[in-house]
Amino acid sequence: MKKRVIALIDMQSFYEAAKLLFYKHWDRLPVRRVSVSLSDLVDADTYQMSLFDNKEQQRAIDKVVDDIKDRFGEISILRASSLTTAGLARDRALKIGGHYK
Repeated sequence: MKKRVIALIDMQSFYEAAKLLFYKHWDRLPVRRVSVSLSDLVDADTYQMSLFDNKEQQRAIDKVVDDIKDRFGEISILRASSLTTAGLARDRALKIGGHYK
């Protein structure tokens, strides 16, 4: 298990940090399961500002996406790749925990 302390204020930063850790430790063998957890979370209104990045626009977009998903359901907004034949997001949303109901 690898622990990394980093201040993340948006899902894209979280995704990039997780992907970086995965590729750093991946031995090129098949992977059955990857687990990622978050801890020491704080309210979204409390965050560390950066002198080098302006993340306010991304925070606003993330908030709108969350509001839409809360109102219309998890699959109301998807990545375009989820609409391809290989996409799984739609299919998994119809299941409980990714499994058939």
